[in-house]
Amino acid sequence: MAFRTLTDEDLSIQDHAIRGTNEDAITSKLSAVNAGYIQDEYVKYFHKRPVKRSPLINRGSYVRNKGLDTLIIKFLEIEDGRKQIISLGAGFDTRYFNLKSSLRKFYKYFEIDFPEITAKKVAIIRKNKTLSEIIGDDARIGDTEIYGSDYCLISGDLRDFIEDLIPRLESNGFDRSLSTLFLSECVMIYMDPTNSNKIVEWIGTNLNMAMFIVYEQILPNDAFGSVMLQNLKYRNIELRGIHAYPDLESQKDRYLSRGWTHAEAIDMNEIYDLYIDPKEHVRISRLEMLDELEEWRLLASHYCIAWAYKVSNESQIVLYDSVKFENYKEKLPDHSIKITGD
Repeated sequence: MAFRTLTDEDLSIQDHAIRGTNEDAITSKLSAVNAGYIQDEYVKYFHKRPVKRSPLINRGSYVRNKGLDTLIIKFLEIEDGRKQIISLGAGFDTRYFNLKSSLRKFYKYFEIDFPEITAKKVAIIRKNKTLSEIIGDDARIGDTEIYGSDYCLISGDLRDFIEDLIPRLESNGFDRSLSTLFLSECVMIYMDPTNSNKIVEWIGTNLNMAMFIVYEQILPNDAFGSVMLQNLKYRNIELRGIHAYPDLESQKDRYLSRGWTHAEAIDMNEIYDLYIDPKEHVRISRLEMLDELEEWRLLASHYCIAWAYKVSNESQIVLYDSVKFENYKEKLPDHSIKITGD
């Protein structure tokens, strides 16, 4: 599907709208935390006016965070030396603080976002001693950026990833020789595929050990997908990448066609049904009544997590193949209750 050419005014309007999705994401996460779905003691610092989201949204936030955290922790557990993480369009994400406080080991954690977002994040970190102490007293904190021993917040535009951001990452400790995880949570899907593809291609060409984890929307062409796109359009938001990677197979092909070693993609229904502990199903079902089961199924089928890795030798394949979900349904005895619903 061809896109019309955007004018500078179009891009300015859309960039502003996309920056606004950061507020939506942190509001939804705080709602899920307050309702008991997720544990995160740091998200409260980034949103002072809690809003209670629907049980449907709370469950979506839970599955999103549970799925991503599972893969990220497994990546950090690979025994192949020091690790670094680069979060693209990180917004007010609190994952660095949670990983650091849980004593997870990593060499560097980089976050990149528009300067309008990073300036707000810097101000919040400056204001809250709990956050600044985790980063460390040796961190240099500016107006829009932070340079710490294991945390760097960098302002910039992902459309300038190769020309601008890579040199700045490297000047602040990014090491191409280390195993590196790239994260994109509903970020690359806002980009023109020409720009997002350049990021994937550069990583695959220039790093010997890399992993990419993406959370984003799929299935734009059915009735639910069409309504989803229309609702976003009313907010001046266009998912510019969704027609290039509209389903699970194309999500995998984004990497495999560019020389990556292996790729997987699954929707959120599969994650919830198969890869979340049945005990967790019971726990979250007791938090709130979810009446919209059919709507949940539709919503979850239109979001996915895709992950891929690129390695330079066969001995590393076994290590990176361990970054996957554990299938709880396969472990259930024959008499166990099915976990495909509540």
